[in-house]
Amino acid sequence: MPEKMTMKGECSVQRELEDLVTDLKSTLITKRLKAVKSLGRLKTPLAVDPLRDVLNDRSKEVRCAAVEAIATIAPPNAAEILVPLARDRSADVRLRVAYALAGTSHEEAVRCLFELIRDAKDAVAVMAAKSLARCSKAGLAQLIRQFGDKSWKVRSRSALAITRMGRAAEAAVQAAVEDPDANVRFWACLCLGHLRDRAHTKTLLDKLTDRDTGVRIAALRALREIGDPHIVSRLFEALSQPSEQVRDLIYDILKDFGTYSIPYLMDSLSSEYWMGRSLAARALAEMGTEAVAPLAEALEGQNKERKYWAIKILGQMREETAFPEIRTFLSDADSEIRMAAVQALGSFQNPDGIPLLIERFIDPSWVVRREACKSIIRYGPAAYSPLLSALGSLEEDVRYWALRAIGELKPPGAFHELLKLLRDRSWNVRKTTAEILATFGEDALIELTNLATESDAEVRFWVLQSLGRIGSKISLPLLFKALEDPSEAIRTAAQKALANYGPVILDDLFTLFKSENRRLLESVVQTFRNMGSETVLPRLCQNLGKYDDHVNYWIRRALEAFGPTARKAVVALLESKNHEIRRQALLAMGRIGQPGDVEIVIPHLKDEHWPARIAAAETLGVLGDAAAVEPLMDALDDDDEDLALAATRSLGALGDHRAVPALLSAMGREYWTLKLTVVGILGRMRVQRAVPDLLRLLDEETIDLKVPVIKALGEIGHPDSYRPLRDRFDKETDPETRSVYIRAFADLGNPAIIPVLIDLLKPTHPWEERRAAIKALGLLHAGEAKAPLLTALRDGDLLISREALAALKVILPPADFRKLEEAHATARKREESFQRSFQEGMRQMKLGQLGEAEKALKAAARINPKAAYVYSALGNIYYKSGKLIDATKAYVMATTVEPRDVTLKINLGMVYYRRRAYREAAETFATVARMVDPRSQQGLYAAKMLEKIKLEVAQALKP
Repeated sequence: MPEKMTMKGECSVQRELEDLVTDLKSTLITKRLKAVKSLGRLKTPLAVDPLRDVLNDRSKEVRCAAVEAIATIAPPNAAEILVPLARDRSADVRLRVAYALAGTSHEEAVRCLFELIRDAKDAVAVMAAKSLARCSKAGLAQLIRQFGDKSWKVRSRSALAITRMGRAAEAAVQAAVEDPDANVRFWACLCLGHLRDRAHTKTLLDKLTDRDTGVRIAALRALREIGDPHIVSRLFEALSQPSEQVRDLIYDILKDFGTYSIPYLMDSLSSEYWMGRSLAARALAEMGTEAVAPLAEALEGQNKERKYWAIKILGQMREETAFPEIRTFLSDADSEIRMAAVQALGSFQNPDGIPLLIERFIDPSWVVRREACKSIIRYGPAAYSPLLSALGSLEEDVRYWALRAIGELKPPGAFHELLKLLRDRSWNVRKTTAEILATFGEDALIELTNLATESDAEVRFWVLQSLGRIGSKISLPLLFKALEDPSEAIRTAAQKALANYGPVILDDLFTLFKSENRRLLESVVQTFRNMGSETVLPRLCQNLGKYDDHVNYWIRRALEAFGPTARKAVVALLESKNHEIRRQALLAMGRIGQPGDVEIVIPHLKDEHWPARIAAAETLGVLGDAAAVEPLMDALDDDDEDLALAATRSLGALGDHRAVPALLSAMGREYWTLKLTVVGILGRMRVQRAVPDLLRLLDEETIDLKVPVIKALGEIGHPDSYRPLRDRFDKETDPETRSVYIRAFADLGNPAIIPVLIDLLKPTHPWEERRAAIKALGLLHAGEAKAPLLTALRDGDLLISREALAALKVILPPADFRKLEEAHATARKREESFQRSFQEGMRQMKLGQLGEAEKALKAAARINPKAAYVYSALGNIYYKSGKLIDATKAYVMATTVEPRDVTLKINLGMVYYRRRAYREAAETFATVARMVDPRSQQGLYAAKMLEKIKLEVAQALKP
C-alpha cells in the first residue's frame, strides 16, 4: 500500500513538473515567474535542469527567481550553475548569486565571491563579503591580503567579512597586526576591536606607538569598542602625541570610561596644548554629574587653567550649586577668569546674573565686555528691561554694550529709546545706534525720515547712514537733497547711503549732472565712485558724449575716479562713429590714460571732426610722452588757430626743446592768444635764444604783451636782458608794470639793481612797487638792504611788514633772524592786545557803559603809553561823567604825546574853561591861535574863546 501511494505521489509531482516546464516556455513574464517560484518550492532535483534553462531569460525578475529556486533546492553542482551568473548585467541577479554562494568551499564559488566583493553596487559587494564570512577559512588569507588593496571599499568589505567570521579569524588577524603594510595593520586593529576580547588589549596598546597615525587611530577605536577601563593610564600617556585626531579620539574614549578617567581629564585641563584642554573640558561636560565634585574642587584650587575650565564646564552643565561661587570670580584679578565667569553666567541664565553682567560692561578688558554682551543676549526677554535702563547710564561703555545687546534682541519699545542715542555725547554710541536702527528695516522709516530734517547736523548724519543701510526708495528724495548739504559730513553720509542702492538709481544720478550746483555735482561723482566700477563704468561709457559739454565734463570726472580700470572701456570709444563720443573719449584719456597711450591718440590729430583734433592735441600734452612732440609741431603749423593753440599748450606741458624752433616761428603769427601762450612757454622753458625775439616784441606796439614778455625775460635769466630792461624800466610810469620789471630784475640776479630797489622802499613810492622791491631784495640776498628792511618791518601795512620779514629771513643768519622774529612776534602780539583793549573801550563807550570803557582804555594805555588817541578817549569819558580833574590829566597826557595836535589842545582848553581855570585855559587857546591860521575855523574858535574868557574874568573881578 505505501509503495502504491509513493508511486501516486511521484506521478503527481511528475505531472506538476511537466506542467511547470510547459509554463516556463510561455511568452508571459508573470506566468514564467510563477512557474520558476513553484519549481523552487518543489525542492526536487528534477527541477534543476528546467531552472538552468531559464537562467538566461530576458527578464531579470525571472532570472532572480531562478537563482533563488536553485539556492533553495541546493543541488551538489549549485556553484557550477550559479558562478556564470556572477557577471549578469542585473545587480539584483548578482546579489542573489552572492547570497546563494554563501557557506560553500568550492574553489570557483570562492573566486566568484572575491570578484563580487569588488562589484560596483555596494549591496552586491556587501552581500559577497557576508557570504565569504560563512566560507569558513577558505578565503581568509586572501581577505587579510585585501586589507592592503588600493580601494578603500574593498578593504572595508574585507574587514566586514573578517569581523563576521569571529573567533575563526582571530589568529590570522593577530598576525596581520604586525604586517609591514600600514593599511593591513589599520584594518586588523579594527577587526580585533570588533572581537571585544580584553585579551587583545595589550596588542592594541602597543599599536598606540605605531609610526602610522591611521594605525594609532584604529587601535584607539578598537580599544574603545573593547571598553576596558584599566587602560586609562596608558591612554593618558598617549596624549603627548602630536596628532590632533589621535588626541581627540583619546578624549572621547576617556569620556566613555566615566569615573575611571576623571582624574586624568582634570590633569588635562592644564595641558600645554589648548586643543587638549578644550577636548578634556568637552569630555568632562558630557560626563554630567560624575564630574561636578572634582570641578567644584578645582574652583578652590590655585591652578589658573583648571579653575578657568572648571568655571566654563560648570556653566555649560548649568550646575546651579556652583552659581554662588562662580559669581565671585567676576571680580577676579585675571581677565581670563572673569571672561570664563561671564560666559558661565550666560549659560546659567539665572535672573540674578543680569545685573552682574551689566556691571561687566565697564570691565577693563574689552574681551570680557564683549563676552558679557553675548551672555546677556542669551537671557532673551528677561534682559529687556535692565538693558533699556542701562541706556541711561553715565558710563559710555555701559551704553555701548547695552546698545549692542538691544540690537540683537530688538525688544518691544526699544526703537524710541534708541532714537534718543543719536544725540549721545559719545561718537561711538551714535555710530552704533545708526547701525542698529538700520536693522529695524522699513519699520523704522517714518521715524528716521522725520529726523532727517532735524536742524542738528550730527543727528542728520547718522540718520542718513541708517536710511542708506535700509535701502528703501522712500528715502531717495531725502538722500538726493543731502548731496548738496553745506556740511561735508552730511554729504559724505548721503553718498555712502546712495551707493547701497546700486544700479536702480543710476538714471537719477545722471539727471543730477544737469545741475549747476558744484557741491551737488562733486557729491554725485563721489557716489559713483562708492558704487564701484562694475556697477557704474558701463553706464558712464554708454552716456559719454550724449549730453552737453557740462554733463560730459562731469561724466569724465566720474570716469577719472576709476582710473586705470576705466581705460580699456574708454579706448574702445575712440573708434566710435559718433564725433562727439570720440571727442569726449579723447578728453577722458587725458585723465585716465598712460604715457604709452599717445600712439592711440596721435592718429586723431587728423580726425575728420575738428573739435576731436583739438581734444587729441590737449590730451597729448596731459599724457606727457615725448613721442608726441613731432606730431604736435605739425599741428602747430595748422591753419586752424584753435588747434595750433592746443598744440602749443601741449608742447609747453611737455617742455621738450625740440619744439623751440616751431614755437619761435609761431611768435610771428597774428593770433594774439597764440603769441601770448608761446611767450609764457618760452619763459618757463628758459629758452635763451628767444631773448632777441622777445626784446623786439617788447618794443612793438603790443601793449597787452608787455607784462608777459617782461616775465618771460626774467624767467629766462639771460644776463644780456638786464640793460635793455633797465633802460625801459626808467621810462615806465605804470606802477603795475614797474612791479613786473622789479620781479624780472630779481630773477636776473644782477646786484647793480639793489640801490634802485632800496630807494623804492621809501613810503613815497607806490605800494605795489614797495612790495615788489622788498620781495626782490630777499631773492637777491641783499645784505646792504638790512636796515631799510628793518624799517619796513615796522610799517603799519601788514602786507609790507610781512614781506619785509620774509626777505629778512633770507638775508639774516638763522640765529639773528630767530631773535628778530621773536621780537617782532612779541611786538605784534602787544599791538593786537592793545587794539583789542582799545576797540573794546570804544564799543563800551558807544553802549554808554562808561565804567567798562574806562577799564578797557586804561588797559590799552598801559600796553602803549604813547597812543595819544587813547588818552583823548579817556578825556572824553571823564568829561562826560563830570570828572574834570581826571579829564584834565588825560588831555595833558594826550597833548604831551602829540604836542602838534590842535584838536587835543582845544579839548584841553575846554576842560580848563569848564573848571574855571581861566589862566590855563587862556594859555592853551593862545597856543592854539599861534599854531594855526587866524582865519581858519580852529583859529577863529580859539580867538572866540579867548574873548569869552577875558569877559568872564572881568566880570569876576568887579566889586
